[in-house]
Formats: sequence, structure tokens, C-alpha cells
Amino acid sequence: MGIFDFLTSILTGGATGLLGMIFTAVSRWAEARQRMAERAQDYKHELALQQLAMQTRGMELESEQAIADIEATQAMRTGSYDHDRGYGRASQWVVNILRLVRPALTLGLIVLTGLIYFSLDNASQRQDVIEMVSYATTAAIVWWFGAREMERRK
Repeated sequence: MGIFDFLTSILTGGATGLLGMIFTAVSRWAEARQRMAERAQDYKHELALQQLAMQTRGMELESEQAIADIEATQAMRTGSYDHDRGYGRASQWVVNILRLVRPALTLGLIVLTGLIYFSLDNASQRQDVIEMVSYATTAAIVWWFGAREMERRK
């Protein structure tokens, strides 16, 4: 074994060590990159889960709002009906008069609609007034017959 073989062994051993270091560094870099990609995928998955949870909660809130709206409407209608029935201990003629308020208003609005329609000559005025009175008449009729239908179902 000569000096040349000795130097070659040293140089090739160093080169092999250097190649091993480079290979280790590249492997660690690739592993780190893979871990980062896995984390990114985990974060992406977590984000998707959070978005689904937010959408679900949003739908729950919409449902809760719809339920609250229905309950509020029901409470108002029940209050209206209870008010109509809540005469207490009044004499019979007072109860009869109170029971005639809604039908009298309805009939009065129907008559008022007809009177206004036939008394106005100006088409523009007739149209404006008839729209307002028709709204009130329709609301009264629907409420009156709707309330009576609801009472029949009880």
C-alpha cells in the first residue's frame, strides 16, 4: 500500500462522508417538507371542519329564528283572541256589543269602499283611495274569517 492508495482512501472516504452528509441533509429536508405538507393538509382539513361547523350553526340559528318568529306570531294571535274573549264578568249587552265590533268594522269598511268608489270622479284619486280602503277592508275580512276558522278548529 503506497502513499497514493493512502491518499485515495482518505479522499474517497471524505467524499463518501460528504455524500452521506448531503444525503442526510436532503433526506431531512424532504422529511421536513413532507411534515409541512401533512400539517398543511391537516390545517386544511381542520379549516373545512370549522367551516362546516359554522354553516351548521348558521342553519341552527336560522331555524331557531324561524321558530321564535312563529312563536311570536302565535303569541300575538293568541293574545288577540284572548282579548276578544276576555270580557270578564260584564253584563250580557256589553258582551254582545263587544262581539259586534269586528263584524261591524268589517261591514263598515265594505260599505265605505263602495261609497268611495262610486262617489269619486277623479280616476287618480279614486285609485289612491280605493287602494287604501281595499287594504283595510281585505285585512279586516281575512282577520275576521280567519279568526272564526281558528276558533272552529279548537
